[in-house]
Amino acid sequence: MRQFFDTILEHYQWQGVALIGVLLLLFFVQLFYYAIAYNRIHKFRLMRRKLRGNGNPPISVIVAVRGENELFMTDNLPVLIQQDYDHFEVVVVYIGGDMDYYEQLQLIRDTHSNMRLTRIGGNEHIYISTKQALNVGIKSAQYDALFFTTPGSIPRSEQWLSHIAKGFERGQVVAAPSVPSFEHNTLKTFLMRMVEFHRLRNAMTRAVRGKLYYAPRSNYGYVRKLYESTRGFNYLGIDIGDNDLYLQAIARAENTAVVLSPHSVVEEERPESWAEWMELMRYYSTTAEHYPAAAKTFSRRECGSRVLFFIATAAAIAILPLELKLGAIGLLLLRYIAVVVSSRRTARRLGERGIVLKYWIYDLLGPIIEWRIGARASHKNPKLWR
Repeated sequence: MRQFFDTILEHYQWQGVALIGVLLLLFFVQLFYYAIAYNRIHKFRLMRRKLRGNGNPPISVIVAVRGENELFMTDNLPVLIQQDYDHFEVVVVYIGGDMDYYEQLQLIRDTHSNMRLTRIGGNEHIYISTKQALNVGIKSAQYDALFFTTPGSIPRSEQWLSHIAKGFERGQVVAAPSVPSFEHNTLKTFLMRMVEFHRLRNAMTRAVRGKLYYAPRSNYGYVRKLYESTRGFNYLGIDIGDNDLYLQAIARAENTAVVLSPHSVVEEERPESWAEWMELMRYYSTTAEHYPAAAKTFSRRECGSRVLFFIATAAAIAILPLELKLGAIGLLLLRYIAVVVSSRRTARRLGERGIVLKYWIYDLLGPIIEWRIGARASHKNPKLWR
């Protein structure tokens, strides 16, 4: 055995052996993420969890509408109201002073018995935070299962709420996938989609293991008892955090239910401008500094090992002998096969479509985009007061 290693050292030198060792280590780190960790999403089945409550629980869907959002009133609200589920209501909290818009919402409310409506007046002098609006919505809701969405989101299926109900049958905190929606399908919007897909994949990988630290702001909920036990939201000086920082305060492995189904997905509209989209990502990343260290390490380790693997592979191809060049290329291909198979499986569960053929572009550029997002602070200030 010693003679074998002496021959290897003599032939490739210490530098070559070290590079081979680093390349193999990074390969197995990447293989852990894509063949083991992310595969937990594909294997997860909510129905294996024990029932905790009655079937078909009544649900209050709460949405805060800031300003005169015409798309919400004409397109998204009708889809919410017309869900194929027997016991639910839609609670709309309108933040604004346009009485014509409010009267139109009232007309919709008057023709649908499963809609509730309330208004909070806001102006340039008095800012109504999202958490204040959700507080009003929770107090107005008549049911104990509280579920939250956003005015720019729309469920993909009329069975959306019936699948969410299965989560409340098995848990007190419920999270489901949300995918970004763009008007045009271009390479730019594909990369935007993949950045959000990868972030959601990291979060859901930990959520299915009972370590929920984030849920899409357009597709999560909990029971009123948990809300009352904490006396409402935490981090009241920040306008965001209700879907991650607050969930971290109430979510436990035994009370969390993740609903992964094509019918449980909602689409949330996004701007197509790089500047606007990046600003949105930076703004909602502000709360990440308060995430558990294990969650931040899990995400950073995948991204960092991916970059280092590509660098080590390029170095191996550039300086090592032919047989090791071929070995490095082989590892690169094996990794990419694992990445594509894993991403295709998890994409199905998380609601994404048509990613396989172009995924290599995100695989290469994703770390650069994430670096650009994190390189600057958000221009918005999520703190309302100090």
